[in-house]
Amino acid sequence: MLQTVFLKPFLVLLVLAAVLYLSCEGDPNVTDPGDENFPDSNLSFTTHIQPIFFDYCSANGACHQTAIQAGGLDLESDLPTFIGNSGQVVIPNRKDLSLLYELLYQQVGTIPRMPQDRGSLSDAKIKAIGTWIDEGANTAN
Repeated sequence: MLQTVFLKPFLVLLVLAAVLYLSCEGDPNVTDPGDENFPDSNLSFTTHIQPIFFDYCSANGACHQTAIQAGGLDLESDLPTFIGNSGQVVIPNRKDLSLLYELLYQQVGTIPRMPQDRGSLSDAKIKAIGTWIDEGANTAN
């Protein structure tokens, strides 16, 4: 009897702890809230764009680290070339022709939407990347 009195509350606490833990993990299908504000033009690679690539593409075991380079693409280096196994993935002044930009929205051929196995980027981040590409994809600023 004494065992049952202590076992029930323990099991309830254990289930609650599991629910709380799982709710903190983050659903890979949930879109990033993107609460940051980006300028409408003159985006800096170093200040605005590179942190997005670090956070979502190359940090914490993500696919495009220098050591991994999924698809041959390294987005961890300070000055990425934006050349992967699919060729040039960023076409300066042409987000509409840039595979990297298109993959933020949808799968292209056999290449899945990016970032893979994570929620999609916020509209603000995608717009910032598109604006940066349309402004020449300058990595020197």
